[in-house]
Amino acid sequence: MQNYAFLLMPGFSAIAFFSAVEPLRIANRLAGKALFGWSVHVPRGDHAEASNGMQIRADGLRDERAQALVVCAGFDPLRHADRALQAALRRVWRLGGSVGAIDTGAFLLAEAGILGREAITLHWEAADEFALRYPAIPVSGELFERHARLFTCAGGTAAMDMMLETIAAAHGPALAKAVSDQLIHERIRSASDPQRGDDPVLLGHPLVAKVVRIMQARIAEPLPLDALAAEAGIDRRRIERLFRAALGHAPAQHFRALRLRHGIGLIRQQGLSVHAAALASGYSSQAVFSRACKAHFGEGPRAIAQRSGGV
Repeated sequence: MQNYAFLLMPGFSAIAFFSAVEPLRIANRLAGKALFGWSVHVPRGDHAEASNGMQIRADGLRDERAQALVVCAGFDPLRHADRALQAALRRVWRLGGSVGAIDTGAFLLAEAGILGREAITLHWEAADEFALRYPAIPVSGELFERHARLFTCAGGTAAMDMMLETIAAAHGPALAKAVSDQLIHERIRSASDPQRGDDPVLLGHPLVAKVVRIMQARIAEPLPLDALAAEAGIDRRRIERLFRAALGHAPAQHFRALRLRHGIGLIRQQGLSVHAAALASGYSSQAVFSRACKAHFGEGPRAIAQRSGGV
């Protein structure tokens, strides 16, 4: 039997946690025996409160039966990352156990010194902040990443796909499909499926959507149009025609708007400085970012971030 110990940090994502646990429960029911076991833990106290206010009773930090410790976190993951917690995570890793992270749990693993050269993933909204804080740790845009003793997941319903893949690997794809059907899950997504869906404006324009997805993945290190075209496998002139037909503007203008909105979102939602947001959006300096923002939106990034509404 595979045993998982879920460590719930204050403010953890309830949907991500339940998306990880429910496939295991259903697999046990359909198999008629205990294929998987799990326990719930908190760094201190006897319960954890999710970001939606739901409280879940839990045990202390250790579970000797568990083969894998899974850190589940949400907003502000490092607020409770004290030395005792980091030491406990390092102890599990040193003893040869598997360690995983769901949503922003990767921040805790990074602080504990567990992460290194292997690519990890986390929720797309927190990926840039993570990359700025831990530049030596490679971050992917995958739904989940697996390595020998390390696994990370973007959170949300991606945790469901990760566990369905776990069920398929351990007990066959037929059981995983049956569990997926019980969850009314249309299909089991692969790790490489995108974390975010395409903009509704791009429906009916699959080639434009493909290029935009590449742009979104390269915001911090923007590519020139020739390189974008090569990566997409589409002729540059065709891309320009498709963008003008679908969106009414050039690809470079669309890429610039994506980068600027991304930077403003980091300032507004995560409290990053204008300088940090500029670097995370692929600009060489705060001044260049601010000038581009004023040229595109008519005002600077701080002013836009401070008012409500979109850009």
